[in-house]
Amino acid sequence: MTSFALLLTALVLGHLLADFYWQPMSWVHDRNNRHFRASKLYLHVLTHGVTSLAVLTLWEYTYGWQEFSRVLLATVAIMLSHYVIDLAKSYSSKGVVPFLLDQLAHLVVIVMLSVWLSDKNEFYSLAWQKLIALDTLFVIAAYLLVLNPSSVFIRMMLEKINIQINNEGSIPAAGHFIGLLERVLMLSFILLGEYGGVGFLLAAKSIFRFGDLKESSEKQLTEYVMLGTLLSVTVTLFIGVATLYCIKLI
Repeated sequence: MTSFALLLTALVLGHLLADFYWQPMSWVHDRNNRHFRASKLYLHVLTHGVTSLAVLTLWEYTYGWQEFSRVLLATVAIMLSHYVIDLAKSYSSKGVVPFLLDQLAHLVVIVMLSVWLSDKNEFYSLAWQKLIALDTLFVIAAYLLVLNPSSVFIRMMLEKINIQINNEGSIPAAGHFIGLLERVLMLSFILLGEYGGVGFLLAAKSIFRFGDLKESSEKQLTEYVMLGTLLSVTVTLFIGVATLYCIKLI
Protein backbone atom coordinates (compact mmCIF):
# COMPACT_ATOMS: atom_id res chain seq x y z
CA MET A 1 0.00 0.00 0.00
CA THR A 2 2.96 2.30 0.59
CA SER A 3 4.13 1.96 -3.00
CA PHE A 4 0.59 2.62 -4.27
CA ALA A 5 0.26 5.74 -2.11
CA LEU A 6 3.67 6.96 -3.28
CA LEU A 7 2.82 6.44 -6.95
CA LEU A 8 -0.60 8.05 -6.59
CA THR A 9 0.84 11.08 -4.78
CA ALA A 10 3.65 11.48 -7.32
CA LEU A 11 1.25 11.29 -10.28
CA VAL A 12 -1.16 13.77 -8.66
CA LEU A 13 1.72 16.19 -8.00
CA GLY A 14 2.87 15.81 -11.60
CA HIS A 15 -0.68 16.49 -12.79
CA LEU A 16 -0.96 19.62 -10.63
CA LEU A 17 2.36 20.96 -11.91
CA ALA A 18 1.57 20.29 -15.56
CA ASP A 19 -2.03 21.51 -15.36
CA PHE A 20 -1.73 24.61 -13.17
CA TYR A 21 1.92 25.71 -13.17
CA TRP A 22 3.37 24.69 -16.53
CA GLN A 23 0.31 25.65 -18.58
CA PRO A 24 0.06 29.40 -19.35
CA MET A 25 -3.39 30.93 -19.68
CA SER A 26 -2.63 31.59 -23.35
CA TRP A 27 -2.66 27.81 -23.87
CA VAL A 28 -6.05 27.56 -22.15
CA HIS A 29 -7.52 30.36 -24.28
CA ASP A 30 -6.11 28.77 -27.44
CA ARG A 31 -7.71 25.43 -26.55
CA ASN A 32 -11.07 27.00 -25.70
CA ASN A 33 -11.15 29.01 -28.92
CA ARG A 34 -9.70 26.54 -31.42
CA HIS A 35 -10.53 23.22 -29.75
CA PHE A 36 -8.84 20.27 -31.52
CA ARG A 37 -7.08 22.68 -33.90
CA ALA A 38 -5.25 24.32 -31.01
CA SER A 39 -1.52 23.58 -31.17
CA LYS A 40 -1.18 24.49 -27.50
CA LEU A 41 -3.53 21.64 -26.57
CA TYR A 42 -1.09 19.12 -28.04
CA LEU A 43 1.82 20.89 -26.36
CA HIS A 44 -0.03 20.68 -23.05
CA VAL A 45 -0.70 16.96 -23.54
CA LEU A 46 2.99 16.46 -24.37
CA THR A 47 3.93 18.25 -21.13
CA HIS A 48 1.76 15.84 -19.18
CA GLY A 49 3.28 12.93 -21.08
CA VAL A 50 6.86 13.92 -20.28
CA THR A 51 6.01 14.56 -16.62
CA SER A 52 4.16 11.26 -16.25
CA LEU A 53 6.91 9.36 -18.07
CA ALA A 54 9.51 10.65 -15.63
CA VAL A 55 7.36 9.79 -12.58
CA LEU A 56 6.37 6.34 -13.86
CA THR A 57 9.91 5.40 -14.92
CA LEU A 58 11.33 6.34 -11.52
CA TRP A 59 8.59 4.45 -9.71
CA GLU A 60 8.69 1.32 -11.92
CA TYR A 61 12.42 0.82 -11.49
CA THR A 62 12.24 1.45 -7.73
CA TYR A 63 9.04 -0.32 -6.61
CA GLY A 64 7.61 -1.99 -9.72
CA TRP A 65 8.49 -4.94 -11.90
CA GLN A 66 11.08 -3.09 -14.03
CA GLU A 67 8.93 -3.40 -17.16
CA PHE A 68 9.31 -0.38 -19.41
CA SER A 69 6.34 -1.49 -21.53
CA ARG A 70 4.04 -0.79 -18.57
CA VAL A 71 5.52 2.68 -18.26
CA LEU A 72 4.86 3.40 -21.94
CA LEU A 73 1.30 2.07 -21.78
CA ALA A 74 0.50 4.13 -18.68
CA THR A 75 2.05 7.27 -20.22
CA VAL A 76 0.07 6.84 -23.43
CA ALA A 77 -3.11 6.28 -21.40
CA ILE A 78 -2.54 9.52 -19.46
CA MET A 79 -1.84 11.49 -22.63
CA LEU A 80 -4.84 10.15 -24.55
CA SER A 81 -7.24 10.54 -21.64
CA HIS A 82 -5.97 14.06 -20.98
CA TYR A 83 -6.46 15.00 -24.62
CA VAL A 84 -10.03 13.68 -24.69
CA ILE A 85 -10.99 15.21 -21.33
CA ASP A 86 -9.50 18.64 -22.09
CA LEU A 87 -10.99 18.66 -25.58
CA ALA A 88 -14.43 17.89 -24.15
CA LYS A 89 -13.98 20.64 -21.57
CA SER A 90 -13.16 23.16 -24.32
CA TYR A 91 -16.73 22.76 -25.61
CA SER A 92 -18.27 23.24 -22.14
CA SER A 93 -19.67 26.37 -20.50
CA LYS A 94 -16.36 27.01 -18.66
CA GLY A 95 -18.09 27.07 -15.26
CA VAL A 96 -17.23 25.55 -11.90
CA VAL A 97 -19.03 22.25 -12.62
CA PRO A 98 -17.11 21.51 -15.86
CA PHE A 99 -13.86 22.39 -14.06
CA LEU A 100 -14.60 19.99 -11.19
CA LEU A 101 -15.72 17.23 -13.55
CA ASP A 102 -12.55 17.74 -15.61
CA GLN A 103 -10.29 17.37 -12.58
CA LEU A 104 -12.30 14.43 -11.25
CA ALA A 105 -11.95 12.61 -14.58
CA HIS A 106 -8.16 13.14 -14.53
CA LEU A 107 -8.02 11.89 -10.93
CA VAL A 108 -10.02 8.76 -11.80
CA VAL A 109 -7.55 7.92 -14.60
CA ILE A 110 -4.59 8.46 -12.26
CA VAL A 111 -6.12 6.26 -9.55
CA MET A 112 -6.92 3.47 -12.02
CA LEU A 113 -3.38 3.49 -13.40
CA SER A 114 -1.91 3.54 -9.89
CA VAL A 115 -4.00 0.49 -8.98
CA TRP A 116 -2.97 -1.30 -12.19
CA LEU A 117 0.74 -0.67 -11.62
CA SER A 118 0.74 -1.55 -7.91
CA ASP A 119 -0.50 -4.48 -5.82
CA LYS A 120 -4.18 -4.60 -6.81
CA ASN A 121 -5.25 -7.21 -4.27
CA GLU A 122 -3.75 -5.32 -1.34
CA PHE A 123 -5.30 -2.06 -2.55
CA TYR A 124 -8.79 -3.52 -3.00
CA SER A 125 -8.66 -5.23 0.38
CA LEU A 126 -7.52 -2.21 2.35
CA ALA A 127 -9.72 0.23 0.42
CA TRP A 128 -12.83 -1.88 1.03
CA GLN A 129 -12.02 -2.29 4.70
CA LYS A 130 -11.63 1.47 5.10
CA LEU A 131 -14.74 2.22 3.08
CA ILE A 132 -17.01 0.10 5.26
CA ALA A 133 -15.29 1.08 8.52
CA LEU A 134 -17.75 2.44 11.07
CA ASP A 135 -15.72 5.57 11.80
CA THR A 136 -15.73 6.44 8.08
CA LEU A 137 -19.48 5.94 7.86
CA PHE A 138 -20.02 8.07 10.98
CA VAL A 139 -18.00 10.93 9.50
CA ILE A 140 -19.83 10.72 6.14
CA ALA A 141 -23.18 10.73 7.94
CA ALA A 142 -22.11 13.76 10.02
CA TYR A 143 -21.22 15.81 6.94
CA LEU A 144 -24.47 14.84 5.25
CA LEU A 145 -26.41 15.90 8.35
CA VAL A 146 -24.84 19.36 8.60
CA LEU A 147 -25.76 20.14 5.00
CA ASN A 148 -29.37 20.00 3.80
CA PRO A 149 -30.98 18.30 6.84
CA SER A 150 -29.60 20.99 9.14
CA SER A 151 -30.69 23.71 6.70
CA VAL A 152 -34.23 22.34 6.72
CA PHE A 153 -34.28 22.18 10.54
CA ILE A 154 -32.96 25.73 10.97
CA ARG A 155 -35.38 27.08 8.38
CA MET A 156 -38.30 25.39 10.14
CA MET A 157 -37.22 26.89 13.46
CA LEU A 158 -36.87 30.39 12.02
CA GLU A 159 -40.20 30.20 10.17
CA LYS A 160 -41.92 30.76 13.50
CA ILE A 161 -40.45 34.25 13.60
CA ASN A 162 -42.47 36.72 11.54
CA ILE A 163 -39.99 39.25 10.24
CA GLN A 164 -39.66 40.96 6.89
CA ILE A 165 -36.06 40.82 5.63
CA ASN A 166 -34.94 43.13 2.85
CA ASN A 167 -32.70 41.13 0.51
CA GLU A 168 -32.14 44.04 -1.86
CA GLY A 169 -28.51 44.17 -2.93
CA SER A 170 -27.78 40.66 -1.65
CA ILE A 171 -26.54 37.75 -3.76
CA PRO A 172 -29.37 35.25 -4.32
CA ALA A 173 -29.11 32.24 -1.99
CA ALA A 174 -25.88 33.64 -0.51
CA GLY A 175 -27.09 33.13 3.04
CA HIS A 176 -27.89 29.48 2.37
CA PHE A 177 -24.45 28.71 0.96
CA ILE A 178 -22.70 30.70 3.69
CA GLY A 179 -24.54 28.57 6.23
CA LEU A 180 -23.50 25.35 4.49
CA LEU A 181 -19.83 26.34 4.35
CA GLU A 182 -19.99 27.58 7.94
CA ARG A 183 -21.31 24.25 9.24
CA VAL A 184 -18.87 22.19 7.15
CA LEU A 185 -15.92 24.18 8.49
CA MET A 186 -17.17 24.00 12.07
CA LEU A 187 -17.71 20.25 11.82
CA SER A 188 -14.21 19.81 10.40
CA PHE A 189 -12.73 21.79 13.30
CA ILE A 190 -14.71 19.73 15.82
CA LEU A 191 -13.69 16.38 14.33
CA LEU A 192 -10.06 17.53 14.34
CA GLY A 193 -10.37 18.64 17.97
CA GLU A 194 -9.61 22.26 17.03
CA TYR A 195 -12.38 24.00 18.94
CA GLY A 196 -10.45 27.25 18.72
CA GLY A 197 -11.14 27.20 14.99
CA VAL A 198 -14.87 27.31 15.72
CA GLY A 199 -14.37 30.43 17.82
CA PHE A 200 -12.22 32.02 15.11
CA LEU A 201 -14.88 31.29 12.48
CA LEU A 202 -17.61 32.84 14.60
CA ALA A 203 -15.47 35.87 15.37
CA ALA A 204 -14.69 36.39 11.69
CA LYS A 205 -18.36 36.12 10.76
CA SER A 206 -19.32 38.55 13.52
CA ILE A 207 -16.82 41.13 12.24
CA PHE A 208 -18.24 41.00 8.71
CA ARG A 209 -21.80 41.07 10.00
CA PHE A 210 -21.20 43.89 12.46
CA GLY A 211 -21.34 46.61 9.83
CA ASP A 212 -24.65 45.44 8.42
CA LEU A 213 -26.24 45.06 11.83
CA LYS A 214 -24.86 48.39 13.08
CA GLU A 215 -26.40 50.21 10.14
CA SER A 216 -29.73 48.44 10.62
CA SER A 217 -32.25 50.31 12.70
CA GLU A 218 -34.27 47.17 13.32
CA LYS A 219 -33.48 45.32 16.51
CA GLN A 220 -35.47 42.35 15.22
CA LEU A 221 -33.05 41.82 12.34
CA THR A 222 -30.09 41.69 14.72
CA GLU A 223 -31.85 39.15 16.90
CA TYR A 224 -32.90 37.12 13.85
CA VAL A 225 -29.32 36.89 12.55
CA MET A 226 -27.96 35.99 15.99
CA LEU A 227 -30.61 33.32 16.42
CA GLY A 228 -29.86 31.79 13.04
CA THR A 229 -26.12 31.74 13.75
CA LEU A 230 -26.56 30.22 17.21
CA LEU A 231 -28.92 27.58 15.84
CA SER A 232 -26.36 26.68 13.20
CA VAL A 233 -23.59 26.44 15.79
CA THR A 234 -25.71 24.40 18.19
CA VAL A 235 -26.76 21.89 15.54
CA THR A 236 -23.20 21.48 14.26
CA LEU A 237 -21.72 21.13 17.74
CA PHE A 238 -24.30 18.49 18.62
CA ILE A 239 -23.62 16.50 15.44
CA GLY A 240 -19.85 16.82 15.82
CA VAL A 241 -19.72 15.80 19.48
CA ALA A 242 -22.16 12.93 18.84
CA THR A 243 -19.98 11.71 15.96
CA LEU A 244 -16.84 11.76 18.11
CA TYR A 245 -18.68 9.91 20.87
CA CYS A 246 -19.85 7.21 18.43
CA ILE A 247 -16.34 6.81 17.05
CA LYS A 248 -14.93 6.33 20.57
CA LEU A 249 -17.46 3.56 21.21
CA ILE A 250 -16.06 1.45 18.35
